Amino acid sequence: MLSQSQPTYVNALLHSMRAQILALTTQLAELQAHPPAATPLLEKKFNKKVEVVADPGAFDGERAQFAEWWIKLQIWVKANWDAFADDFEVVTTVLSRLKGPVECYTAGVWPVWDDLKVEIKKYFKPQAERDWEHQQIRTFKQGNMRTDDFVTRFLALSI
Repeated sequence: MLSQSQPTYVNALLHSMRAQILALTTQLAELQAHPPAATPLLEKKFNKKVEVVADPGAFDGERAQFAEWWIKLQIWVKANWDAFADDFEVVTTVLSRLKGPVECYTAGVWPVWDDLKVEIKKYFKPQAERDWEHQQIRTFKQGNMRTDDFVTRFLALSI
């Protein structure tokens, strides 16, 4: 059952809703008749070029920061791969970013990107890791290990 105050409340609510609908309908008609001018600021805001992966910059020769720079550089190259015409441009770009006392490129032949990655990793591998691998190779024995497992592990250490 409805109380005496409920019909009055519902009628007031309906009247308020009709007034809001009328106001919105009038506002929509005005906007359709006279559309606002497009704001150039809004267009400029959304037409900016977005750099997905930031350029890692140059490597200054500080070996402690090499690992982080090298990962960022490889991601940057991968993200911008279409911007390079061929391996020559990729390798030239990477080599131009190596600054300081760096002599990892000594082969005399211009490498392809995959060969340069191997050469750079080999040159900048931390000395402690290299020493550990040499120690492992010196003491590595087959024992009762299967021959294929032995060869696989030996090759992994030697690489």
